[in-house]
Amino acid sequence: MENGLGFVAAVNLVIWAGIVLYLFVLDRRLKKLEQRSGGRDGCIL
Repeated sequence: MENGLGFVAAVNLVIWAGIVLYLFVLDRRLKKLEQRSGGRDGCIL
């Protein structure tokens, strides 16, 4: 039982780390695109 719980916790940690890493990379890409296009001037919102 203890071994299975550790495995589930490890898988959960890897999934969350992947999500955080993906969001970090996506944020950097969006910032580069905003700088290239001149910021938020063309934003509809």
